[in-house]
Amino acid sequence: MKSFRYFYILAVISSLAFFSCSDSETDVVTVTASTIFDYSDNENPPSARLAVFFQVTNEVQRTDSFVVSNEKSGYSWNVKNPGIFTGLNKNYTYSLNLSAPEGESIPVGSYSAVYYDAAGNEDSINFDVNYSLELLKSNALKCKDFLGKYNENIAVYDDSGELLFMGKAKASWKSNESILKDYKTAFSKRICYVTSGNSIICMMPEEKLLTDR
Repeated sequence: MKSFRYFYILAVISSLAFFSCSDSETDVVTVTASTIFDYSDNENPPSARLAVFFQVTNEVQRTDSFVVSNEKSGYSWNVKNPGIFTGLNKNYTYSLNLSAPEGESIPVGSYSAVYYDAAGNEDSINFDVNYSLELLKSNALKCKDFLGKYNENIAVYDDSGELLFMGKAKASWKSNESILKDYKTAFSKRICYVTSGNSIICMMPEEKLLTDR
């Protein structure tokens, strides 16, 4: 998932419309949460997970861990050694893979999170997760019916899974061959439907750009 991680970092930094503010002036500035629906084919329902990004005021390298909890369900995720990213004069710590117990789904509603740094300091923040429960049983061909307003992006990868391009498809890309003209090492693509503030991200099945590869 290295390539998807890179795409998501860029997506979050470019749009932080979905956030809550901490009551404290220390450490945590905002939190951005996305429910990611990942479709492996066109027939079956997706796998789902929660991705959470925290913007922090201190040196992000001092991050120790954070705990994300949903009181209604009783689910709690204790994230040790989370990912860190620094860019545009902002510091982020994150996890992309908060999954519900097997057979369960990511709860909707209110969440709380507690952030810890290496010195033992902590800060808390609340956020909400909302999506149509119909997405849990939809297939890739029907998921758009349950998104409301969304943007369509395209992710292009090489054969090792590295991301080559992420964003709105170029007007010249009328076929897979036209993508290959711009990216000679391209191997596959995925269509991504993204709602406002990145609150929901639907990843369509991978498509090879040439069938003989």
